[in-house]
Amino acid sequence: MVFRRLLSDRRSLGSGPLRGVYGRGVPGCGALCARMPMKSKKYLFFAVCAALLVAGLSCLAPGTPGAASAGDPAQEKTWNLRVGQMGTNLKPSMVLLAWKLGYYRDEGLNVTLAQFSGFNDAMVALTLGKMDILPYGVIPTCSFVAQGAKLTIFGGTISEGSACVTLPQRAREFSTLEAFRGKTIAVVRAETGHMFLKRELRKAGIPLSEVRFVELPYFQSVLEAVHKKQADAGITNTGFELNAKIQGLAVPFAIAQYVPNFPCCRQTCATEALERDREPYVRFQLANLRAMKTMYDNPELTVKTLAEFSGQSEEYVRYFVYDSLMRITMDPGREKVLEFYQVMKDNGDIDANTPFGMEEAIDTSVYRDALDRALERWPNDRNLQRMKAEFGE
Repeated sequence: MVFRRLLSDRRSLGSGPLRGVYGRGVPGCGALCARMPMKSKKYLFFAVCAALLVAGLSCLAPGTPGAASAGDPAQEKTWNLRVGQMGTNLKPSMVLLAWKLGYYRDEGLNVTLAQFSGFNDAMVALTLGKMDILPYGVIPTCSFVAQGAKLTIFGGTISEGSACVTLPQRAREFSTLEAFRGKTIAVVRAETGHMFLKRELRKAGIPLSEVRFVELPYFQSVLEAVHKKQADAGITNTGFELNAKIQGLAVPFAIAQYVPNFPCCRQTCATEALERDREPYVRFQLANLRAMKTMYDNPELTVKTLAEFSGQSEEYVRYFVYDSLMRITMDPGREKVLEFYQVMKDNGDIDANTPFGMEEAIDTSVYRDALDRALERWPNDRNLQRMKAEFGE
């Protein structure tokens, strides 16, 4: 009943499995041969053999257009990619969906989910070539780039998703930013929403010296701190606004109310690896876009697949993917990431005088090329068309 009440305004999405189209053989050839005289059959036999020989030789000729032969290296080549994953966390849901449904394999990719427990370890693994793609937080990437690490953001995972939570009796109080003056706010360090909130507080004329931000290890810790009145309010992400409501807390506002489309998780790789061979990254993104198409076209399959992977209920997964404050996107969001890098400088999260900028650490061409390939396959797909229209390099 709790889910039904919270999800009553769930937006309607289409459904229906993706279907392949198969051709059929041409009937009637056997009957035609049966009516031919024996002599004609002999001539036909030799004519067919000659035609097959010519066809075979033409297939061996270099530069001949058409389908590649079985020995074509371009068709046989595969790439191995190790993609970072935190347990059964669903934040990179399109990566998980593409992996479970075999979309990477269809693109010639052998993707392995590389488990990690901490962002520092994951970033080090990227720089050392022990991990190929990290589809999680933008904060670690910006922090390492600010220190000179050669990393590149080439895609998105999630935008927005952050919310303010407080006790129900204080929900009206925290409907304005002025309420944060003199308050204690519980946050999680590796979360972008509270960093943008700090900027909005400054813009509203509220010095950060007048707001006490307390960093906690988990979003559940944030909820508990608010419950126990150890914090006046908290900032959560990753669908935890639902957990907050279920546990009796209120959600006065979402950070996106003040900063639309702000970046959360991004896809990051080592710059050297991308420069050496960008093709597997384009194919990786293409498979993710195919997963997004499945997400829109077939919610039932999407929810069932991700529920099986995560062990969460289908109701929770449906909320997480379709109704939470998070926006699933593969767009790297160049301008928003550059904006966030400046926010981190202004907040003191990274050195304001760092000589290393983010401008060269964002590649939009991988997403652009993958999106173009997706539109070649599904030219009439409205969601892909919308992504193309929204894409800004």
